[in-house]
Amino acid sequence: MLKKSIYPILFIFLSFGCATTTPITSFSYEELEMQSQFFSTKLDVNVVEFNPGLPADESKFQDNGLWPELRRAESRRFAVNLANTLNKTQAFSNVSITTDSNYISDLVVTGKIDKSNGEDLHLTISVKNSANKYLIKNKSYKHRTNQYFYDNIRNKGKDPFETLHRAIAGDIIALLKKEDLNNTKLVTELRFANKLNPLGFSDALELNTRTNTYELGFIPAEDNPQLVRSQNVRIKDQIFKNEMQKHYIEFTNNMNESYRVWQEASYDASKKKREAEAAAAASAIIGVLAIAAAASSGDSYDYSTSAYVTAAVGAGLLANAGIKASEAKVHESTINEVSKSFDTQIAPKVVEMEGVEVKLEGSIKEQYSQWQNLLYTIYESESVQSKDFNIL
Repeated sequence: MLKKSIYPILFIFLSFGCATTTPITSFSYEELEMQSQFFSTKLDVNVVEFNPGLPADESKFQDNGLWPELRRAESRRFAVNLANTLNKTQAFSNVSITTDSNYISDLVVTGKIDKSNGEDLHLTISVKNSANKYLIKNKSYKHRTNQYFYDNIRNKGKDPFETLHRAIAGDIIALLKKEDLNNTKLVTELRFANKLNPLGFSDALELNTRTNTYELGFIPAEDNPQLVRSQNVRIKDQIFKNEMQKHYIEFTNNMNESYRVWQEASYDASKKKREAEAAAAASAIIGVLAIAAAASSGDSYDYSTSAYVTAAVGAGLLANAGIKASEAKVHESTINEVSKSFDTQIAPKVVEMEGVEVKLEGSIKEQYSQWQNLLYTIYESESVQSKDFNIL
């Protein structure tokens, strides 16, 4: 009787052990472009540097298999990859990577890295429009790549998790089809104007305290001098953001080779570790059931031998993974240096307006912050006609 009961238990266990990450729905770029071709207008998007998902307690980094500098680098790399994907859909106007979710745009995308090991990528994504309405709120996106992707020479230089980024883009586009995009653009304009001139645009928007979203109030005329001044400043704001994108692209390019070596090596190690753990667990279950079966039938069973075999199988599977992991270790210093240099200093930006120069210095986060403060100065000095403006 006991022997008969073993088989369904084994089937259930082995089925669980072989489970993979649930496939996500992803469309081609052509399909995504087709879905967005009837948009009334194209929106601007801010993709915020992702939350690296590091625990507050640094002592847990090693326990969780986390490499903090790598995760911080990935927080920017994945933001760049998602921004590139959104751009390729041709569904959006300007897609910029920023350091803060408070910078005003038609859409703001934020993300958190839950898991990244070369084999699996798990992200939690939120998307808000300028009215403060969530289109996507803390949605989990998961994708598992395979050895075929890394072995296929046609995939050289490609992102193994582009499918996941296209799934996010597909969800955003599908949700935008239900939105009043012209209204979103107008709310953005008025929020930006209100930020620069709170007194002049105090009645333009009303905050719905129940939904915590902005609703249109008084709409100024299109030729309102204060609104035109604000629009001129927004143009300069986009020029600045476009300039800052160069640093994100350079950052990604500088770490590409080392990151891909790490990613493939980590894939191999992660896959073999997962398979070894599943095999060891399966062997343990089989051993327990076999002992029980032997006991019930009077047969003998050498459990210690089974344990040694299980351990040997696990060790063998991990041996090759260890070799590849050591190869990736060689590139650790490269990724560390690239990540740390991004966090320290980037080339100063000199903003020139009507012969007056203002220098922005420090990290990219610091320069973004300094620029936000400079927007008020630009607004105050603006006339209805936009003045000369250069970033040197």
